[in-house]
Amino acid sequence: MQTVGSTTSLQKHVVLLGAGNAHLRFVRMFGMRPVPGLAVTLVSEAPVIPYSAMVPGYIGGDYVRAEITIDLIRLCRHMGCRFLAAQAVQLDVERRLIKFEQRPELAYDVVSLGVGSTPYRPAGLEGENSWLMRPLGLLLDRLDELERRLRETEVPFHLCVVGGGASGCELSLAIRRRLATIPSFRLTLLQANERLLPGFSSRISRIFERRLSQLGVTVQLSSRVIGGNQHQLLLEDGTSIEYDAVLWATHGGSPSLVRSSGVQQTEDGFLLVRDTLQSVSHPEVFGTGDCIELQHHGKIAKNGVHAVRQGGVLFDNVLRFLQEKPLRVWKPQRYCLCLLNTGAGTAALSYGGFATSGRWPRKLKDWIDRAWVQKFTAFPSMGADSVDETSAMRCGGCGSKISSEVLTSVLRRLNPGYDSRVLIGTQSGEDAAIHRFRPELFGHRTEQLVEVQTVDYFKSFLDDYYLQGKMAALHALSDLFAMNARPFAALAIVTLPFARGPIQESMLYELLSGAIEVFKEHGVTLTGGHTTEGSELAVGFAVTGHTEEDRLLLKSNLRPGDVLILTKPLGTGAILAAWMRGVCPAFWFTQAVEQMLQSNRRAAELIAQAGVRACTDVTGFGLAGHLLEMLDASRVSARLLRQAIPVLNGFDWIVQQGITSSLHPDNLKQACRIAGITDRDFALFDPQTSGGLLFGVEARQAPHLLAELRIEGYRDASIIGEVRASTDSSIFPIEIN
Repeated sequence: MQTVGSTTSLQKHVVLLGAGNAHLRFVRMFGMRPVPGLAVTLVSEAPVIPYSAMVPGYIGGDYVRAEITIDLIRLCRHMGCRFLAAQAVQLDVERRLIKFEQRPELAYDVVSLGVGSTPYRPAGLEGENSWLMRPLGLLLDRLDELERRLRETEVPFHLCVVGGGASGCELSLAIRRRLATIPSFRLTLLQANERLLPGFSSRISRIFERRLSQLGVTVQLSSRVIGGNQHQLLLEDGTSIEYDAVLWATHGGSPSLVRSSGVQQTEDGFLLVRDTLQSVSHPEVFGTGDCIELQHHGKIAKNGVHAVRQGGVLFDNVLRFLQEKPLRVWKPQRYCLCLLNTGAGTAALSYGGFATSGRWPRKLKDWIDRAWVQKFTAFPSMGADSVDETSAMRCGGCGSKISSEVLTSVLRRLNPGYDSRVLIGTQSGEDAAIHRFRPELFGHRTEQLVEVQTVDYFKSFLDDYYLQGKMAALHALSDLFAMNARPFAALAIVTLPFARGPIQESMLYELLSGAIEVFKEHGVTLTGGHTTEGSELAVGFAVTGHTEEDRLLLKSNLRPGDVLILTKPLGTGAILAAWMRGVCPAFWFTQAVEQMLQSNRRAAELIAQAGVRACTDVTGFGLAGHLLEMLDASRVSARLLRQAIPVLNGFDWIVQQGITSSLHPDNLKQACRIAGITDRDFALFDPQTSGGLLFGVEARQAPHLLAELRIEGYRDASIIGEVRASTDSSIFPIEIN
């Protein structure tokens, strides 16, 4: 990812598909040894992932979820990589494109596949009670829900685990241990082989057999599952077994992404690679982990130890390949240290022909696992105090706007000209400009029809260009919705970072694909635009709509007695600032993104139907700034209810760390016009991007309208205060308590 203000031209793009051990190590090495002109993108279907080696420990109660979780959004932000939460469905190796189901294709110069393997499951057994071992995050969510349900109801429940390898045995022990106090729960482990863990020594097998027996797990050996239905598993010997849920921890097959990619594969569909980790047919395609097989080594054990060692070779070889230098060779080690969790503070250790179990192997495993997770979760502080004034991070989105003080001062000094067709222009302070049509050009109703125009343009605040395009489009449209206008046309304004032509093409395609998707949903046509180069990505849209003049919603129409309603929570400015510094957890960040991707169209329709006359959207100047614009225009005052103002999760913690948007200090100057203000009210001054609508409605209509908004998906919509009469001597237009 290009750094802010960088003039280095991006020349090559490397995409890592999957967040396995090798790719995590690649990302970390890139962060420690950044390469000018190289962009790296990590693609994973989930923004947070549990570390697989610690999953049995979490299930068994040895860890809390946070201890085993790697936050890919924070990791990539710290290491200077892009992160995309998406699932690739096809690799077009001839055009060097990665295709997805719900987002535009992604171009690459080099791609590495680390997409793991897929547990075997017979056809016809794909129901909601048929669980694959991966993705692990989904499995943990299902087990959490199962425990909650069983503790509430205590109904009989039979879980079958299919697969008696290392994963199946560890998971069976952990699940049985977790649910040991629920008498209605029973667990059966089905193993196709004649013994458990056939890839390990017989001693390791006996250790697990003994532990499973002690915990009351039923083990059925030589029990290969060949089919079944939603209630029964059919075994190869003709018998069947009933189940309430089945967990597939079977030997992994090749993922569909590899099978459909067009690269050379083994007979069973795995990516065939040289000892340089390159595809034997396409040298720009690399592979690691469980989805590959080595051309000259045959089948090797698929474990995380190999993937960890592959990460360093992969990083070096990708750079060497791009620089046209000789590549390194990766050789699988003869023996790998394997540590398997056997529960109750013990583990089994296997290395070559040596095997043992006890507490000291468990302590060793815990130390190794925690150290690995810490590599990708413990970063230097990037809080407010770590950035000096000369290199301070400047926010994107509406956090990059010029302050209202500067803007107002300039507009007062200008004479923008006069045209009778301009009903509302720069001096009005409204969300958009209003133009009258020439009646003789249109039908009889045209004397009431007005054209509404606005423009928004700001520095990018996401490294997902597709989502950035969607948000920029929604943000621009919001000004028209706030005035009850129906948009129909848009022009794009885009600044692309300095880069090689194909990289700029890919960026622009992702960006405009997201915008056009939004515009089509709202009946808007992208009619043209303008592009230029600069040090960083910036995007905006000029949008045009129309409405009837007597149906306009204006800031100046607030009336005493109106109830104030806000449709979305505040906090996106600080959360994006925290993301820039790499201290925003994925949950807070994704929640903020979700809010910014929510259109204001339906809210505006409900507001207009309710007869509301005064509305604005909350953007760069924050709730306080935009409310003051309404109060000044309407010559009224307002009382706000502090506890009623909705705020995004994480906002309070972030501002307590001293992290706010770079526009926040300018917005804070409005605090002198608010009575009762305290340091708990930072959210009032937080600049919003694609924020909610703020409007006044008659008190008798407020409860019904609020209920309608929540039904339509604005679940945080809230009554935040009331409008009061004002006098010329009022010092504080806003009172908060």
